[in-house]
Amino acid sequence: MLELFSALMSDYMSSNNIPLDATVSTAGVIALRALLKKRAQNARDILLEEIRLGNRAITFKSADEAAAIIYRYMRAGEEGAARTNLRLLARVIVGSAEGPGLYADDFLRWADILAGLRREEVIVLGVMQRLNDQPPNPEHAENPAFFFWEQCQAILNAEYLIEEHVSLAYTNALLRTGLIQLVSGSMKTPMVPLPTFALRDLSAILSVEGILRSEQGAVAV
Repeated sequence: MLELFSALMSDYMSSNNIPLDATVSTAGVIALRALLKKRAQNARDILLEEIRLGNRAITFKSADEAAAIIYRYMRAGEEGAARTNLRLLARVIVGSAEGPGLYADDFLRWADILAGLRREEVIVLGVMQRLNDQPPNPEHAENPAFFFWEQCQAILNAEYLIEEHVSLAYTNALLRTGLIQLVSGSMKTPMVPLPTFALRDLSAILSVEGILRSEQGAVAV
């Protein structure tokens, strides 16, 4: 990657007739190397911390599986994924090993879903996961989807200061993940967001709000 960066910089400058001192290209490569090293170290520290917090040792199915999983995780780190996203991915690795088992295909799927989430989207997802894991409320039996979303918005506003129209925008953005779907709501709100079965699968691996609290504690320290 570093050699490719240097070559692209030189080719771009040459094609645009921009004089380029060799030290400029070298400095760029050095800066990129330092940036990638810092990001890789950050990702490594987060993964090791989650492994230490786990309940059992991680066992990979094969060397190829291990390589694919670690490569995808470190790639997310080098691409600049936020600490919260990296912690989510690290917890998928640890949680999968403690539960259904750690397979590369499953991790790659979760990595594609979780690595690019914005912090606000993670918060919305966490609240929806919390409510989805609770027993059904008998008082909401007539229209459970509508009351689920109403309660979700109330929690987002009270605990995270996210206003209703903002929470709706973030939830609509989460539709791309396959963790959220739109279902029939009410006369006032024809369609409301609701978790899919995939979010329940994620719940078997990790708690999104638990990750948020863990990351807040790490930053505070």
